[in-house]
Amino acid sequence: MEEGQYVRIYEKYIGGGSDAFTIGINASATPIDPALVQSIEGFHFFVEKTDAWILQDELLQIDCNENGIFSSKISY
Repeated sequence: MEEGQYVRIYEKYIGGGSDAFTIGINASATPIDPALVQSIEGFHFFVEKTDAWILQDELLQIDCNENGIFSSKISY
């Protein structure tokens, strides 16, 4: 990843049941209609308005290492 890059956080369908959606991360996306953009250490994380519901009443923790980017939701 390069500094200044946009990283999209979105809802991703993974199957039926009560937890049918999870968080997806796309490190090669461009914002179209963002509900939120947060710049951290040179990267611009964003959530489109159509995906914002997945983070309602949740905190999102994002981390990375040499293997990639990881996320976890924390309910409050």
